[in-house]
Amino acid sequence: MKKLVILFLVVSYLSGTAFAQSAESRLNAALKSLDNLTADFKQTVLDEDKQVVQQSSGRVAIQRPGKFSWIYTTPYEQQIIADGSELWVYDVDLDQVTVKPMESGLAAAPIMILMRQQEIGKEFVVSEVGQRKFLYWVRLEPKTKDMDYSQVYIGLKDGVVKAMELRDNFGQSTQIVFENLRLNVVHNPDIFRFIPPEGVDVFGAGG
Repeated sequence: MKKLVILFLVVSYLSGTAFAQSAESRLNAALKSLDNLTADFKQTVLDEDKQVVQQSSGRVAIQRPGKFSWIYTTPYEQQIIADGSELWVYDVDLDQVTVKPMESGLAAAPIMILMRQQEIGKEFVVSEVGQRKFLYWVRLEPKTKDMDYSQVYIGLKDGVVKAMELRDNFGQSTQIVFENLRLNVVHNPDIFRFIPPEGVDVFGAGG
């Protein structure tokens, strides 16, 4: 009987390891395909009681390494542009621009998960959640405590990132769904270049 129990535990351990490796490898493959993409996104912020705090939508473009455009169009317009060296945040309604070096401005931001080209297991503990409706979900837990979030869930379909959920230490979560996603796009370089409009206030040093 003891031998059977030990055998069962060994098989369970090996199966769990295999699932974890499968989840990590599937996620790494999906992330490596994001070098040049465009997509529409819908973002929902929930409080600790799972009540909707805010809903927004917009469009994202990524060109790795180092460049992206994350544009909110509703309910208000905000432009977040990374040009490879600096991060620009333009609040249209406030006529205000903030600029800072990318390393300090994005080190812990969720978008950097999509920008990473190295193996995801170097910075996160990866585990499998499994199939939920139409998506295969993977959970990420940061190995360091300097992130803006405590857990990240990424939903895949046919090897493509379709959704993300980011949970912080206060119980709040941000859900992002990607639609009309296109890979291997040839971008216009201007979409990753930001020039402050005349008359807006610019905070920080850049340009």
